Amino acid sequence: MLALSAAGPAVAATAPNTAGQSTASLRDTSTVSAQSLAQMVAGPKATVSNASVSGKDVQIGTVKGLPGDGNAITEGVALSTGSLIDPDPTADSDTDITRSAVLGPNDALDTTGDFGVTEDPAGLAKVAGTDVYDEAVLEFDVTATSSNIVLYYSLGSEEYAGATKGTPASWQSRGYKDPLSIKVNGTECAHVPGTQTAVSAASINDSSNADYYTANVSGHTPGRIPVEFNGYTSALPCQAATAPGQKVHVRVAIADAQDGQLDSTVLLRTQGLGFTDKPITDSCTAKAGTCDIPGADNGSSKSSNGKPQPLRPARASRASPTTAPPRPPQEPRTLWPVCP
Repeated sequence: MLALSAAGPAVAATAPNTAGQSTASLRDTSTVSAQSLAQMVAGPKATVSNASVSGKDVQIGTVKGLPGDGNAITEGVALSTGSLIDPDPTADSDTDITRSAVLGPNDALDTTGDFGVTEDPAGLAKVAGTDVYDEAVLEFDVTATSSNIVLYYSLGSEEYAGATKGTPASWQSRGYKDPLSIKVNGTECAHVPGTQTAVSAASINDSSNADYYTANVSGHTPGRIPVEFNGYTSALPCQAATAPGQKVHVRVAIADAQDGQLDSTVLLRTQGLGFTDKPITDSCTAKAGTCDIPGADNGSSKSSNGKPQPLRPARASRASPTTAPPRPPQEPRTLWPVCP
């Protein structure tokens, strides 16, 4: 059996990434910045300002070419508790990364980027009800053009996998529900559609709100959908009341709960933010609906999830990394090995 310890996993050899898939992180300062990411989400016609990020540079960036089955988000901005990119085997900074937390195929149940970071700028420990690690945050202001904001997002996670042979229940059912938060002007809106239940691997899975869930694992065997997540949600709408002309503050954050192991990622659809005078009441599920964004004149795309119009990111400065203080010890998690 393979034990994941608090010291972090070693860099492991990975299979070639699925053709057509790619990621770019804040490490590539020539093409990716906090401002370009916010503009990518909001669309070229939206007025976006004051963009900032928090987290390691490899945790935040863009992704494209993900599988387009059902209403999955296929491209956009990604924030992960792990790394969006595969590790550089020659870089000491990448020794705590096993592989990309996003890019397919799903060649492991335990993909982990464990950076040892305990800062909690978004207050996700309160959301999780426990210690959090490896937090990633993107926030920005956008000017409203109608009375309702809609932001489409989805959650993918390794916590959907089964644990060990002796305790086969999935990690999310054992309390490892990595917290996700999307706030608009300070009000939380990352809820299971039609409820006030926070979206996490514990609230959307094969037994809870399964209409919004796609599994990519069977017991201790990775699934064949070409994405690294062991499971993921459909595109979900975050909605909140706004006023035309109002500057709206959006903050998206995700973190690991209880320990820094097993990655979770939130995807924000390209041009997936829009404004409308009529809130969405019929959310699409994993297989039904079109998840179209209202208000094309507000910088949003009316195309389906898989075919948004491409954007050329703008250049801007990004947040400076901070030095993390020592973190409290974590209990190691033992996982059943994956056979090649």
